[in-house]
Amino acid sequence: MSAARTVSRSLIAVLALGALVVQGGAAWGARWVWDNEQLLKDQLVAQQFDASSEIQELVTQAGLSETGELYLMTSLPQVVPAIEFARYCSRNEPGIGVLGCYTPNDRRIYLFDVTDPRLTSIEPVVAAHEMLHAAWARLTATEKEEIAILLEEAFASLPSTHPLYERIASYESFSAASRIPELYSIIGTEIATIPAPLAAHYAQYFADRAKVVAHADAVDAVFESLQQELTDLSNELTSLNAEIDGLRFAYDEANAALRADINAFNEKASTPGAFPSKSQFEQARVPLQERQARLETMRSTLQSKIAEYNLRLDELTTLNNEVSELNQGINITLESKDELISSEETLSEN
Repeated sequence: MSAARTVSRSLIAVLALGALVVQGGAAWGARWVWDNEQLLKDQLVAQQFDASSEIQELVTQAGLSETGELYLMTSLPQVVPAIEFARYCSRNEPGIGVLGCYTPNDRRIYLFDVTDPRLTSIEPVVAAHEMLHAAWARLTATEKEEIAILLEEAFASLPSTHPLYERIASYESFSAASRIPELYSIIGTEIATIPAPLAAHYAQYFADRAKVVAHADAVDAVFESLQQELTDLSNELTSLNAEIDGLRFAYDEANAALRADINAFNEKASTPGAFPSKSQFEQARVPLQERQARLETMRSTLQSKIAEYNLRLDELTTLNNEVSELNQGINITLESKDELISSEETLSEN
């Protein structure tokens, strides 16, 4: 009996312990669900979202990880035609062109439908950029403070001429609070070399972050190449303009002097006996003819330079239109040079 009772009590003890374990597991599970409520919601929304092949391709092109893909998909990304884009994304945001936005109220991502084949590389960059806004919204206050320090470190390490300085200043002029969230999305998708701890943080969102950075570099290369062409053409036009002004001044001076001398010659030639002999007449007339020939050469040179200027101006206008199609922020306008009209004077025949 005693033994039996002892065994019986042992069984009860074991069963009681088992009950405690089950109860503890239930409590732990409830706590996990509570702590990961947003993750579970995100997974549910993402699973129910029927992503288009276009969106799925952006995931691959941007090198997103499963977590990065989750945050993109749970934001129900939508590619919006240009005509409708302003309904979803404010055009009052800083920057020349708004190509995407993350709306905090409904946690949606809207992407501008880029149709220009020269800019297709920007699409995965914008998608990843907005995905990081969704990720930022899910970080705790403590996590944001820690990441902000790393972001400022990465930002400060950039060369003083880096365009991101001007870009962030533009964001801050629109909203001072946008500095860190924008740095978070921009550095994560566009800056290759960053502090190791920050790179480790981004690794949870990217299986290969180098992919999206390469796409960003490709887009920058398009604009930088066109900008360099614009700068070169503008400098060439400035140089030509100075040369033309100098040649025009010399031409006008020489032309005015020649016209005065021709008028004096013609007046003298019309006076009987002013030139006692044919040879004296020719001695006065020939130098004027030679000056007139040199003046015509000057005029031809001017006309050639003006034609060259206007040809380069046409090239600049065409290139400027091309840039404007890509980015509405550049607008260079120069005036065409007027054609130089010949002002030859007729020499009197004796």
